[in-house]
Amino acid sequence: MGKVVAAVGMSHAPGALAFPETCNAPQRTATEKASAALGKTLTDSKPDVIFAFLDDHFENFYRNLMPNISISVAETHEGPADQWMETLRIPRKYQFPGCPEVAEMVLESVVEQGFDCARTGPVEYGNNLLMPWLLMNPTLPQTTPIIPIFINVFTPPLIKYSRAYDFGLAIRHAIETALPPTLRCALLCTGGLSHWPPYWNEHQANPADTFLNRMKAYQTLGKPYLKTDPNLFVDFDNYEIEMAAKNEYPLNSKHPLVNEEWDRMFMEKLCGGDKAFLRGMTYQEVEEQAGHGGHEVLNWVALAGAMRGESAKLLCYEPVVEWICGMTYVDFEVPTVE
Repeated sequence: MGKVVAAVGMSHAPGALAFPETCNAPQRTATEKASAALGKTLTDSKPDVIFAFLDDHFENFYRNLMPNISISVAETHEGPADQWMETLRIPRKYQFPGCPEVAEMVLESVVEQGFDCARTGPVEYGNNLLMPWLLMNPTLPQTTPIIPIFINVFTPPLIKYSRAYDFGLAIRHAIETALPPTLRCALLCTGGLSHWPPYWNEHQANPADTFLNRMKAYQTLGKPYLKTDPNLFVDFDNYEIEMAAKNEYPLNSKHPLVNEEWDRMFMEKLCGGDKAFLRGMTYQEVEEQAGHGGHEVLNWVALAGAMRGESAKLLCYEPVVEWICGMTYVDFEVPTVE
């Protein structure tokens, strides 16, 4: 059976890379310190493979074809996607090994367990992986593969939170029954907490908002749309900065950008291993309290399932309005595995 040697999670707000100087110095120091601590956890665990619970920000999947859960099976993945490079201030692309043999075994196992999980080929990453990875900066061999496991969070209908938890359980079962017994596996999730990112959402977007209507077209049509609107993601950056300055989403329509009270409650439940709460969460509750970006906690619930509801340590939480996100950093502190 494969061994879980580490399990960590953190937020992936683009602003932490693109405009980190906009938040106050103590918050920036705290979040960067927590990122480095999670990177050390990954380094010290010496994983042979990392399974990453992520959501796609329309780099690979769009409203006209959006799998609710998928596992990517490919030799290599890369990022950031072209449209994110200037936005994230990342000057070059990174290549990430994908270990298709292991991904295939896990995919077969979860399907056998009753999950209709889509199979994808090579994918492009955005802030979902690049922001955490560059700030954690783990010292690992460049050959260490990352297998992306995507959960749809931006295109309703979404899977239930109970289903996400059970999917995490299925991933853990696959690791322990389908993989070689000496394989050291780390688990990573990214996303959340409460935030209202500038993506079009039928329940939240102002119909008169020109930028969000442009985003709707991109979210539906995908990259071909960028040929007619090449500055979309540059404007995305500017829109976020203006949102933060006004503390409202969407622009010209009052809405809080971070719900600190909800974030802290969710972290207490997650770190305390409250399986009943995590499984009982609803789309409506999260949408109202944490925003359409808050559904990224589906990734956290899946990780909690993969850890079978074990308790975790909250390293840091900061409500960073300048990055329009409740920023959180968690380590499940898996005991050392030789």
